[in-house]
Amino acid sequence: MTLRQQQGLIGLQILISVPCQIAFTYFAFHSGLFAGPVSDDVASRIGFALQNQLFAILILLAMIGFIAGARPLASDVIDGNDQAERLSVQVRIQRNTLEQFLLLATAHLALATTLPTSLLPVLPVLVTLFILARIFYWIGYTINPIYRTFGFVATFYPNIAALIWATTLVVQLRF
Repeated sequence: MTLRQQQGLIGLQILISVPCQIAFTYFAFHSGLFAGPVSDDVASRIGFALQNQLFAILILLAMIGFIAGARPLASDVIDGNDQAERLSVQVRIQRNTLEQFLLLATAHLALATTLPTSLLPVLPVLVTLFILARIFYWIGYTINPIYRTFGFVATFYPNIAALIWATTLVVQLRF
């Protein structure tokens, strides 16, 4: 595949991913399937965010388990060699998921303390999107790294939006 074809494939994945993210977030939020915390005090809001993050981190746990389970199966990785061809892609997937989770967790904790109560159900919606996007990223990257873009964009763009939203709300509270 030429560089031009690769760039086109990446662009296509972005063009498909963005409307999918927006549609999923909109319809999931308005579906009524996701609720906010039972109480509106700060401790309940933070607890709500942390409880939702628990589900997001499970995808990272699955990736760690996958890598750990693969180690005893081959001599080139049993000694912990992360550079071995057989695990290098999985280690990169896991590392990126950890990075994305850190962005999600930070944004969601800030949003939990600043959003109006009626908007708090967006947190479990975004966690669900995170989990689905990470699965797409994992599968795509495992097939061929060129196919990771859809899942990456579906994780990274909502994280950017959440961080900008949280930062804006925090700044508004301070000034």
